[in-house]
Amino acid sequence: MPTSPVVLIVDDQPGNLDVLVNYLADSGLELVVATDGEQALELAVSHLPELVLLDVMMPGIDGFETCRRLQDNPITAQVRVIFMSALADTDSKMQGFAAGAVDYLNKPLQREEVLARIQVHLTLRRQQHELQLKNQQLEALNRDLLEQIQRRQQVEDALHLADEKLSALTRQEAEHWGIDAFVGQSKATLDLLNEVRALQQAPRTNVLVLGESGTGKELISRATHFGSARSQKPFVAVNCSAIPSELADAEFFGHIKGAYTGATHDRHGYFLQADGGTLFLDEISDMPLAMQAKLLRVLEDGVVTPVGGRSSRQVDVRIVAATNADLVGRVNAKEFRQDLYFRLAGYQLLVPALRNRVSDIALLVNHYLVRLGGQMGRDRPTITPEAMAALNRYHYPGNVRELKNIIEYALIASRGGAIEVRHLHFLDAPESLAGHANVRGARPASLNSTPNHIAAEPSPGGIAEAESGGADHSDEEQILACIRTQGRIDNAAVQTLLGVNHGRASYLLKKLHKEGRLTKQGVRRWSYYTLPGPV
Repeated sequence: MPTSPVVLIVDDQPGNLDVLVNYLADSGLELVVATDGEQALELAVSHLPELVLLDVMMPGIDGFETCRRLQDNPITAQVRVIFMSALADTDSKMQGFAAGAVDYLNKPLQREEVLARIQVHLTLRRQQHELQLKNQQLEALNRDLLEQIQRRQQVEDALHLADEKLSALTRQEAEHWGIDAFVGQSKATLDLLNEVRALQQAPRTNVLVLGESGTGKELISRATHFGSARSQKPFVAVNCSAIPSELADAEFFGHIKGAYTGATHDRHGYFLQADGGTLFLDEISDMPLAMQAKLLRVLEDGVVTPVGGRSSRQVDVRIVAATNADLVGRVNAKEFRQDLYFRLAGYQLLVPALRNRVSDIALLVNHYLVRLGGQMGRDRPTITPEAMAALNRYHYPGNVRELKNIIEYALIASRGGAIEVRHLHFLDAPESLAGHANVRGARPASLNSTPNHIAAEPSPGGIAEAESGGADHSDEEQILACIRTQGRIDNAAVQTLLGVNHGRASYLLKKLHKEGRLTKQGVRRWSYYTLPGPV
């Protein structure tokens, strides 16, 4: 839609058109003119005006018929029509309103009246549009509420049926996509899955999947492929960090027999293997610069030439790349090519860390109890409320992969009984769990080294106190004390530590940084804070 409202002026008299154009020249409107009804109907469809100033008496179809046809066309049915005519009798006006007009201007036209009527109806049109948007939002909210009720019912049922997944996905979707790690009903999870569904409908778009280790980037990448039109073609997964630089050309583009020592036969490279399908490049940030240039060339022209070969092949491959590194930071440091970055990032998917979808933890725990318990021959394994509370407080530096390992260990350690806190094996237990004598893997707080997030129970009334500004000193001391223990802290950790929102956490960190009591490390969402001096 253009930035300025579009007004279509229709009159068979050029002199009248000139007068109206002069009246409206400085009004900030985009003006379109027509000299008969047929031309007006065509321009209305192509320009979709907010308002039509329509003469009644015209050759061909008159203004009344033109207005009726505008109303009958679904494309232009919402366009507001103001008639202009020297016919001032009541019957003529009633005929105009019956045809669908919203107003009537008597000729000769007066500039102030024309401008006033136009502004009134543009305002009404805008308010009508805003009201429609609000109604749509309310309808969407009602649908969301209904869906939430239905999902909650699904969860309640799943808690009593060990063979059902506790997930926002249906069983069919989970089995088809193979993304069990994305059991959950949090907004972050549902938003991500909606993005995956959208990408399945765009099979030619390259995708860059970002996220921490253990979040399920490869599962999401496979979902993007197997739900798309490329699903009948290969999905070839490549770990870029595991390929020796001297063999990268042959691995990606193939080689012919005798191309180098050890090349005893012709071999297709990854691009030919994935032709028609998807090439998944894991740890793309570890690809050497020299190989990046060659990859960029293939992405630009779709042509690969095997090592030692003279003939080239055209390939049709979708690239889905993944990394847990700050790729933008590497671009800025000249460690990753900017042009390749833009080629790969046709669409970026950010896979949320488990600590950012805490409401999914209980669902994942029950899911793995059912799945892993079934594999071990356990019928309906259970977990104590204390153990579940401990799992909810943990910060999961290894994300979903770590949670799965914790549950697997606990199922074995519990030996058929209910899983208790003492059966949980945390590799990096937070301070809130470190003092629990029965937590396996817990260490004294002074020995912990939590790299990103520190989980703790929110302080009572944390949000209300923080927003009132009366607890600044106490909050700041808690942040500093946490850093002295953990070595570092970021916004999400402050939110968890104090029970405050993102804005309050950001304010406290920036305040301490400005006062010189904290040093900022990293940029954007990778930023964290330490005490000044060596960490």
